[in-house]
Formats: sequence, C-alpha cells, structure tokens
Amino acid sequence: MAGAICLLCCSLALAPAAMAQTLAQAFALAQQNNPALRSAQASYQAALSGIPLARSRLLPQLVAGAGLSANAHDNSNNPLLAKFGMPTSWNYTERTINLVATQALYQPGDRIEVKKAELGARIAYLQFVEQNQALMLQVASRYFDVLAAQDTLRSLEEQQKAVVQQRAAAQANFDAGNGTIVDVRDAQARADLTAAQILAAQNQLQLAQARLEQTVGATLTGPLAALPPQAPLSPVEGSLHDWVGKAEEHNLGVDQARLGVQLARLSAQQAQTGELPTVSAYARVDHDTTSVGGPLFPFGNRANVASVGVQLRWALVSGGAVQSQIDQTAHLLDKSQADLDAARLAAAQQARSAYLSLQSALSQVKALDAAIVSSRSSLQANETGFKVGMRVNIDVLNALAQLYETQRQADKARYDVLVDTLRLKLAAGQLEPHDLDALSALLTPH
Repeated sequence: MAGAICLLCCSLALAPAAMAQTLAQAFALAQQNNPALRSAQASYQAALSGIPLARSRLLPQLVAGAGLSANAHDNSNNPLLAKFGMPTSWNYTERTINLVATQALYQPGDRIEVKKAELGARIAYLQFVEQNQALMLQVASRYFDVLAAQDTLRSLEEQQKAVVQQRAAAQANFDAGNGTIVDVRDAQARADLTAAQILAAQNQLQLAQARLEQTVGATLTGPLAALPPQAPLSPVEGSLHDWVGKAEEHNLGVDQARLGVQLARLSAQQAQTGELPTVSAYARVDHDTTSVGGPLFPFGNRANVASVGVQLRWALVSGGAVQSQIDQTAHLLDKSQADLDAARLAAAQQARSAYLSLQSALSQVKALDAAIVSSRSSLQANETGFKVGMRVNIDVLNALAQLYETQRQADKARYDVLVDTLRLKLAAGQLEPHDLDALSALLTPH
C-alpha cells in the first residue's frame, strides 16, 4: 500500500508544468492541481501517522517530573508544643525530582486500537485511489466534451459552406429562369438557421473548455489531440452478469464498506474490553529535598526512594458507561453491514448502467456509420435531381442537414464508447492509469 502511494505521489510531483495537449497530459496536470485529490492524499498520510500513535501505547513509557514548593506549617493547636515553649509554626522549601518508567503488560483495548488504526489507513488509501480514479474519469469525460463541441462547430461550419453554395446555385437557376424564388428563400432561411446554430455551438465550446480547465486547474492553450474517425473501438470482454459480479466484489466503494464492517466489529470488541482489568509494570525513582524548617528540623532532609512493581486497574463500577458503549457499537456494527449491502447494490447498478450504455454506444456507432453512407448517397441523388429539375432546393437542404447531423451523432457516439469503457472499469474496480494511457494513444495531434 505504501509503495503504491509513493508511486502516485511521484506522478503528482513530476507532472508537467507545460499546458496539456493530450489526454494523458491533462490528467497529469489535474493530479497536480486538483484540491480533492490532494485532500484525499493528506487524509491517507494522516491515517498512516495514526498507526505508530496507537502502537505507542503498548511500548515502554518514561516520564520525568520535578517540583518546587514553599510550605508554611502551622501547629498552634498542639498544646504540648505550647506547654514546652516550642515553636508552633515554621516555613520550609521542598524540592522533588522523580523518574517513572511504565510498560503495558495486558491492555486489550489498546491492542485493538492498533488494528483499528491499520484498518483506518487502508480505508483512507482506498478513498485516495477512488478519488484518483474519479478524477481520471472526470478529465476524460470533459476532454471529450471539448472534442465533441469542436466537432459540432466544425460540422456546422462545413454545413454552412454547403448551404451557401446551394443558395448560390438556387439564385443562378432563378436568374436563368429555371427555378423559383421559393428555392432561393429556402436556402437563405437554412443559411440563417445554420449561422444561429454556429453561434450556439461556439458558446457551447467555450463552456466545455471552461469545465475542462476547471478540472485540470490550468488554462488551456493550443488545440487538443483529436480522435481520428478510423480509431478502433474495441468492445469490452465479458457479459453483463460478469461485470455486475465484478462490481459487487471489487468496487472500491464496496471494499471500503467491507473494511468498515471489520472496523465496526473491532470497535464492538474494544467496547467489551471495558469490563476487563489492565495490568502494567512500573519502575520509579524519587529524590526529595527539604530545606531547614526551624528548630524542629535544623538539618533539613534528603531522601531517595526507588520502587518497582506491577499495577492492576479494574473498573468495577462505571455508571453504566461500559454497557452503553457495548450497545452503541453493536448498533453501529449493524449499520456498517447495511452500508455494505447498499454499496453492493449501488456498485451493481453503476456497472449495469455503464455496460448497457457502452453496448448502446457501440451499436449506435455502427448504425450511424451506415447512416452516413446512406445520407451521403441521398445527398448526391438529391443534388443530381435538383440539377435536372426532379428535386426542389429544400430536398437538397434537408439531405445536407441530415448528413451533417448524422456525422455529429456518430462522433458523439464514439466519445461515449470511450468514456463508458472507463466508467464500466471504474464500477468494477479495474480502472488503472494505463487505461487512460491507452485511450490517449488513440488520439492524434491536431
């Protein structure tokens, strides 16, 4: 566990300071700047520090002490002193130095506390890994949102060029007496509509870039690496039942809940140790010095005392505190077991949703690729029909809109496949950094 965290910390420290151009670079910058990830890392380091703290209670303890006191002694009520003319009050100074060494011999509650600290560190580590994986998915999702917004804008601009050409053709036919003014106005209306769509697409691109910059924690400069149309999209292996089973057993949330049950069980055991005695050994050295205290103590006093022993402590009556704590931890154990069941159900649903979404996106890519071919053929047929007078201009414009809209949907479906693949692996607890590297390898520089 410590080795894994060191590797991840090194990746944070070595993250490039230059602006991201690829998906892998964007994730490296996000690791360096994301406050939620840094918080999870600090929590894990703090949990690791709690292990030696808990273990220290079982190790030898050495405590040194010193004291200085001024004392006023009043014995005026003693009739014997008054009878013989002896002083009844005097002042003296006392100095004490002591050294106490203790060693726990039987401390069942403290031994369980060490196991709880170790479990707490494991839970904190899983939370750190989960936050890192969630950041990985978030960066990839927002990265592809930017690419999708760029594709939409680019497609609309190409569509606008085609519409402008079609408008020019309609105007030429009208001028030559072979067309109607309706064709010209249809083309102009479609050009105006496309211009409005371009403005909306530009705004959507700016929002997508802002969301990615917020996640990365730096300002984007330069174009991002894009996904080529011929990039292979491999389906994941295994059935829906297999992935749901993996999620129920290996999801990080399930692992944390499982450790939470163990932690609650240890707390219940620790509460029961409140009814048991504790035994410790001790060795003590005391040095006491008293100054001259008057006629009764003309020479002062010095004393050195050394003692070794075993101490037994047993709480016989605690006002019901021990039993109350036993009951409380028993209920918390029931709660942790219910949380584990809920985590399994949530992980299964997460995997089921990601798997079905992935299969749907893969099917959409195939269907939309075929639809692009058909739409392109339809456009060519309508253009030819328009030239020979068998089709009107609106038919060509509709065919143009259908072709470019199908292309945009196909591009978005490809991005959905990649993101859903990461989401499925996250649900199953199998998402690793090399998965993002493999995804980044599919992208090509602008």
